[in-house]
Amino acid sequence: MNGYAIVKQMKEEIESELLRGEDLEQIKDRSGEMIDSYLPIYNHKILEEWSSMPNDYDNRGSAELGYEGEPDIIRLMTLDLYLYYSDLFFEAMGEIEHEKDIEEKSFVGV
Repeated sequence: MNGYAIVKQMKEEIESELLRGEDLEQIKDRSGEMIDSYLPIYNHKILEEWSSMPNDYDNRGSAELGYEGEPDIIRLMTLDLYLYYSDLFFEAMGEIEHEKDIEEKSFVGV
C-alpha cells in the first residue's frame, strides 16, 4: 500500500474515533497503539512493506528509536517501518486538524 492510501486509511480510522466521542488529544495519546496496528507481523510482509517505503527511512529506526541486543534485520526493518507509519499518522492528524480549523473558521464567519 502506498503512503497516500495509508494516510487515507488512517484518516478514516481517526475520523471514526472522533465520531465515537474521542477528541484529538485522546487519539494522539493512543498514537502508539494505532501505529502498531499498521505494522506487519509476518516476515514476508515486513520485507514487502519495507521495500516499498521511501528510502529516506532506511536504517533510521534503530538510530532514532534505539536498538539493543543482537542484530536482527527484521527487527531493524520493523523500527524503520514504525518511523514511516508514525510520520504518516501525524500527517493524517495534521490534515484532520487543518480541516477542523477551516470548519471552525467558516462556522464562526457565518
